[in-house]
Amino acid sequence: MKPERKLVSYLLLGSVWMSMGTICAQPSNVSGNSLAVAAKREYFGNIIYLGGRPGTTVTTFSVTIDTFNSDAEIQNLAETLKNGGQDALLKAITKAKKGSLRIGTSLARDINAAWISEGPEGERKITALSERLIGFSEARRGARSLDYPFTFIEIYMETDGKGEGGLIPAAKVQSRGGKNWEVENFGIYPARLTHIRSRLRESGK
Repeated sequence: MKPERKLVSYLLLGSVWMSMGTICAQPSNVSGNSLAVAAKREYFGNIIYLGGRPGTTVTTFSVTIDTFNSDAEIQNLAETLKNGGQDALLKAITKAKKGSLRIGTSLARDINAAWISEGPEGERKITALSERLIGFSEARRGARSLDYPFTFIEIYMETDGKGEGGLIPAAKVQSRGGKNWEVENFGIYPARLTHIRSRLRESGK
């Protein structure tokens, strides 16, 4: 397993009550032209929920990306998180729209931050952050759940056009200095994203 897939390895295992991984939002090393090609796309496939009251369930998902944050913007968000905590980060991204997330037949919701990095063999990692999905973490009410205000998504696309990834419905993010962020999920297993493909985003959607 490639080292850069550490977080996804936790997501796919789903074997601990609280999974943790480190997100390194390093400079993307992706040219402006490549960013334009990677954006304006829809990433779609299956989402598998592990555990919980209903047990394992499978439905579909789609993530559309209109534009990615620049490296400088991600650095600024990391500094906001480090200096002001999660409330400051949430406030900073709430009105931003970088794309959308749709699960099953539910209404699409905004993605508030998104960035991309490229591996040595041309594979790409798309990372996205939004306000927390309502309904998942609400099953375990309590003040502590307020410490997990984000939904976190990672998608890995190989050069053959196939992908996999993971989604944390209720996530806590912390700055570990520079562009290193740590992500922790609350009370439920992360979800697997499987059989991912991508296509050009349809005009007007």
